[in-house]
Amino acid sequence: VSAISPFELHRNYSLSINDIPQIFNASLVYDLPFGKGERLMNRGGILNGLLGGWQLSTIFTLQSGSPFQFYSSYCNVPSQFAAGCIPALLPGAHAFGVSKSQFNFNPGVALFNANAFQPASTFNFNFGEGPRVSNIFGFGYHDQDIALTKTVQLSERFKLEFRGEFYNAWNWPSFPTSLGPFVTDLNSPTFGNWTGAVDPPRNLQVAMRLFF
Repeated sequence: VSAISPFELHRNYSLSINDIPQIFNASLVYDLPFGKGERLMNRGGILNGLLGGWQLSTIFTLQSGSPFQFYSSYCNVPSQFAAGCIPALLPGAHAFGVSKSQFNFNPGVALFNANAFQPASTFNFNFGEGPRVSNIFGFGYHDQDIALTKTVQLSERFKLEFRGEFYNAWNWPSFPTSLGPFVTDLNSPTFGNWTGAVDPPRNLQVAMRLFF
């Protein structure tokens, strides 16, 4: 939908669709101080078997949004040009109809202001003036995954691992970093509307693994 005419290759010079200006990742592994030889509950027996040897690990991700890619499904140009129609933001116009900080996740409210873009009706033998990928960025993303693991040495050859994993542990709602969450077809009557797509909610899984 965003193919550039081979006669206008200069318009390919734009941001990457995967451009994310800021990314912060932090990983932590911590041996919980419970059980024999540890600071707390330093004793053997059943208590050590239940509480000792556990390890907590987590991965925290915080990143800014990726750029939007606008297009028009109404594109009356000869197929020989192998190009799509890409609307440009009008001079002095503001792309957002609702600021990102005030957007309330209502699928009936458009995030973008359609009047801020080159009208879709102008794409008669006209490719549009927009870049392949805009410099208008979407919502940021944050996530934290947590895991609890314990390994029991059964013998010299066998050991057993217990593992509990919590993906999106705090059930934070986030938009996918792909283009799916918002309608970016300027010709669509729902241009700028949220599609209802969000990243998966909290997911828990428990596993047991035998190593030999």
